[in-house]
Amino acid sequence: MAQIKLAKFGCVDMDFVLGVGGYDLERIDSEVQVDSSHCATHQHETGKGHHKGHHHDHVHDSAVSSVSIVSEGTLDLDEVDDWLERLLEEKGEDLYRMKGVLCVNGSDERYVFQGVHSTLDGCPGKTWEPDEKRVSKLVFIGRNLDETALRKGFRGCLV
Repeated sequence: MAQIKLAKFGCVDMDFVLGVGGYDLERIDSEVQVDSSHCATHQHETGKGHHKGHHHDHVHDSAVSSVSIVSEGTLDLDEVDDWLERLLEEKGEDLYRMKGVLCVNGSDERYVFQGVHSTLDGCPGKTWEPDEKRVSKLVFIGRNLDETALRKGFRGCLV
């Protein structure tokens, strides 16, 4: 439920208004992990899966799906930027949401990105632990997603 905050003469705590946690790296990292595991077992495309046994008050569009990519290996950040920019130019209206945590070449920090339609933001995240497995995780949600093309584009960014 949304919180109500009293404003006095137009003054309000901006952290309350703008503190949406868009770059809360721990939250994004854990959301990507949850979305990745959820997508592996959740079946939106078939109209089956989670619908059995209970009713929803909404309609699922069979063209809407999600694609998750989980991969070891190091990525070239310039290649990732180019790939995502091309993707947004070509499919921006159909990309409802994307987010990811990436292992990029030459950095000891995760690179965290998120996007909605044609908007994309990214920034360095927390440092990888010395013994931590460096795994990149991405999730795309949208209409008419081409999973094969997304995976091919991702592979093209690997070093």
